[in-house]
Amino acid sequence: MNFQDKIILVTGGTSGIDKEIVRQLLMQGAVVISNYGQNEELMKQTKTELSEYKDKLVFMKADVSNEEEVIKMFDQIKLRFHKLDCLVNNAGTNIDSYIENFNLEDWNKVINVNLTGKFLCTKYAIPLLKSNESSSIVNIASRLATKPCAEASAYCVAEAGIVQFTKCSAIELVNYKIRVNCVSPGLTITPMSLKGWTKEEMEETKQKNPMKRLGQTTDMANAVLFLLSDEASYITGENINVSGGALL
Repeated sequence: MNFQDKIILVTGGTSGIDKEIVRQLLMQGAVVISNYGQNEELMKQTKTELSEYKDKLVFMKADVSNEEEVIKMFDQIKLRFHKLDCLVNNAGTNIDSYIENFNLEDWNKVINVNLTGKFLCTKYAIPLLKSNESSSIVNIASRLATKPCAEASAYCVAEAGIVQFTKCSAIELVNYKIRVNCVSPGLTITPMSLKGWTKEEMEETKQKNPMKRLGQTTDMANAVLFLLSDEASYITGENINVSGGALL
């Protein structure tokens, strides 16, 4: 895969799966714009961790659920780079609660960051992406897009919406030669996904997986890079579950 000097935006690019995507793209020669929301400390940690790529790594702060901030971010990208080759829509959050206890503010936050944020970034990326011969968008959803889960109704709904939004985007943007695909990770070893888990719960989940392990961030990044690349030039509108065979 050749990403040499391609300009790629990764939203939420300072932790977990997104940080690994940023790392692998930098290793392949891309110029990466790593978007982050509020956490300055995580941004600084990522900047230090990836300091060997400092000439090709740019951080841009924007809340992806805030339209004004998203517009400003894309204005900065246009001013600095004049184009965009790829977009990885990964920024997300989760708040666990049973439906009867879920307050509207928390529900809206999950929907707005996870789903509306991807709509906003896609919308304002289009003018930059369509100026290329071929561009690619990869949205990050979750296996919970198709697997209902107690205490996670807002998250499940948002992730299901991402998969359908991917398909709608693929149809609309094909005439601009913009491919749009989706990756739905299974349970992956990241600080957010395993927050509050006990060792016993993790082991039980591993044993239920056909491959007897949890996902690694590299597993997810590998799938994303493939879909972004020219090797996937005839693939659009697809959702790939990267879940070790956990299909139910």
